[in-house]
Amino acid sequence: MVTAPARLLGATELIDLPCADLNLLAHTLEDLAWINRRLGSTRLVTNHLASLLHRLPPRIRILDVATGYADVPRAIVGWARRRGLPIEIEAIDSHGQILELARHASQGYPEIHIRQEDAMNLPYPDGSFDVVLASLILHHTDGEAQTRLLRELHRVARSFVVVNDLRRGRWPFLVTWVSLHLVSRSHVIHHDGPVSVRRGFLAGELLALAREAGWAQARVSRHAFFRLALVGEKPREKEPQTPSASAGFPANGRNVSP
Repeated sequence: MVTAPARLLGATELIDLPCADLNLLAHTLEDLAWINRRLGSTRLVTNHLASLLHRLPPRIRILDVATGYADVPRAIVGWARRRGLPIEIEAIDSHGQILELARHASQGYPEIHIRQEDAMNLPYPDGSFDVVLASLILHHTDGEAQTRLLRELHRVARSFVVVNDLRRGRWPFLVTWVSLHLVSRSHVIHHDGPVSVRRGFLAGELLALAREAGWAQARVSRHAFFRLALVGEKPREKEPQTPSASAGFPANGRNVSP
């Protein structure tokens, strides 16, 4: 078995920095949205939501943390509309320039409310949202910030947390580097994509972080295009836990052990 390289620490991704050229930023975000659609990130999220519907209320309230261009919330709204599911999404990010572009792209989606907030200090009471989502943000953090982020996501969730991130490895790095140079001309994507993979995780690492953050129930599943989904389930309120409480895992993915 080929051992995965050590996780890259302390690297800066260009998408996190202020951008002087908003047209360049807009084109980069469009490319990223296309990559998310084609390489499974949005499908991973909607598949997990579908598997969790048995535990969710008729009207679903979702928080999407580090929403970026809000392309995942827009995909969720489209998925919910096709199924006649009432849904409300709070989409937050700390990057003001990206949020302005996200607001423009999300016109016609009244289900989505976009706000500028800090993921590490979420301004919501405990259990405010049925589901809390975080796509491709965890690998941007290191050390204590990782468990702090997972604690905050878990705190404001009523039922589930779904964390979508990248699997680290030599093969994922090579395939990502080649693929992104083929599908995008953005130097930001050419730089950030391979760096993101090097900052990604192994399944056991995600489970260890979840335990450290105090998640009582957590599972990891592998998905296409080197994606990992860490899903935390909170105990049902005023109901004894049974083995069926963990039903619905994984969603079109392969469950893995630490």
